[in-house]
Formats: sequence, structure tokens, C-alpha cells
Amino acid sequence: MEFTNDCILGYALTPDEFSSVDGGTIKYFVKSLGNVCVTMPAYTELLNDLKVGADNDNYSDAFPRHLLAGIARNAYERQQEPPLFDSSFLREGYKQEKVPATFKEKSNHLLMYLYSQGGNENKKFELNSTRDFPLAYTDTNEFERLVDGLYKAGHIRYSKRHQMGRVGLLFMSVELTARGIDEAEKQLPVMPLVSLVEQQIKTGDAATDERINHAKSLFWGPYATAHDKRSACETLSYVLEPFRDDLASFFSTSDVSDFFQLVNRFDIRHNKSTTTNLVYEEQLEWIYYTLLNTINTYVKLKNSPTPL
Repeated sequence: MEFTNDCILGYALTPDEFSSVDGGTIKYFVKSLGNVCVTMPAYTELLNDLKVGADNDNYSDAFPRHLLAGIARNAYERQQEPPLFDSSFLREGYKQEKVPATFKEKSNHLLMYLYSQGGNENKKFELNSTRDFPLAYTDTNEFERLVDGLYKAGHIRYSKRHQMGRVGLLFMSVELTARGIDEAEKQLPVMPLVSLVEQQIKTGDAATDERINHAKSLFWGPYATAHDKRSACETLSYVLEPFRDDLASFFSTSDVSDFFQLVNRFDIRHNKSTTTNLVYEEQLEWIYYTLLNTINTYVKLKNSPTPL
């Protein structure tokens, strides 16, 4: 079978955009969607349905294509592996994803995306409605209305609104206003142990600090899924691992050993029959705070000038 098109939105693809076609699973990258992982049967089914839609000058209603596009793109933006799009996911699995549904929720999601990607530090963006609409789980027209809505509410500003041919708008030098930043911060979740989460942990290594901050934003994102929270815990467990031997300088060796056995007993990084399944959000919160507090305590002790 020849692979020439993305099966979700129908983009033409070059051979080098396919990373692998192996074991009945197709993986490829497209700028609008990020990474896509789809089984051969689902790929064929989606592609055939696209042809039906093309005959009617539109997508058919058989599959929630803009939701699928949004799920793939947002996983990419969060630096996560995309879910496997198989026949089961196309019909039922996508319903388990926590995604914005109403216009207001989508607007808030786009605002929080801009905030989390540097908008809180006056970073400027270029938003292309024909490329970036999956960010908000919308189509092109609704994405343009979302951006205009944020602009009219005074939450963003941009230097130019450029019409691109017959379809699509390019919003140039988009940035959050002070009002937009305030609105985004109002929507940050109310968290227990908020002082711990808000503390800046400085390990002395910029890459490690970035991983910690990424785990924080991932765990407390406005539409964080259980997968997001598990990934955040996994990131923190990898951050803590290199400090394992050094922790014994401040805690007993047996306590350190017991701590890591406790963490590994849950299926954050290990997938063994002896691990404990994580099925409740409260379990993930407990592990998250345990790991974050341990890292924070270790850094403080290591940087403390004198012991008590």
C-alpha cells in the first residue's frame, strides 16, 4: 500500500514524513498535527472516509476528525507520545479524553496554551488558522472566532491580521495582555500544598530545572489527563534518580532504599505484575507531591550552609 496522505485531515505527505510503517502501525509527522500513530486498518478506514467527504466537498460525519486532530496536536505540544488511533479509539476511546467542548472552554484552552508556552513572559506568537486550529480542537473558522474573541475581550493583541488567499487568517505578533495574563492565572487550578508547587526549585542544572517545571505545568494543566499526570510523576522520578546516592548524605541508606521501593511499587516507570495499578487521581497526587517534596527538600539541604 502506498502512503501519500495524512488520514485525519487529508494533508499530502512526503515519504520522509513517515517515521515508520511496522507491525501494522503507521507513524508519521505533520506540522499541524504533530506525531500521529495509527493502525493500518484505522488508517485505511479514515482515508476511505475522507474520499467520501471529498465527493461531498466536505468531511463526512463518520469520525470526530477535529477532536482527533486536537488530541494529536496537544499531545505533541505537551511533548508526549500520541495515543494509538485504532478502530476502537476512533469510535469510543476518544470519548475518554479530557478535551474542551464549548466555545468558552476552547477559548480558555487557547488562552492557557499561550500562557503556558511563554505568554506569561511576553513571548509573541504567530497563529495560522489553517495550521494551528487543532490547538483548540476546532476547525479553521471556529479557531479564527476564538482568536477574535480573545482579542475583543482584551486578553490578547496582535500586530496584523492577514488574509491568506481564499481560506485562512494569519495573526502576527500575538501576545497576551496584562488582562489576559490575569485571566489565565485566575484559571490555574486551586492546589493543595500550593506553596510547594509555586516554589522555584534550583538544582544548579538548567536542564533539570526545566524538567521539574515541565512536570509541574503538565500535572496542573487546565485539561490535564491521567496520562499527563502519570507523565509528570515519571519525569520527577527520573529527575530524582541521579540524586539517589547523594540522598544518603542526609537520610539513612535504608530510608532512601525504602523510599525508592515505595515509588517503584507503583506503575510509574515499571510495568510488572508486582506493581500497584494507579487507578485514582488521588494516588497520582500523592506520588507527585512525594517526589516533588523530596526533590525540594534535597536541594534545600544540599544548599544549606550549616546543619542545625
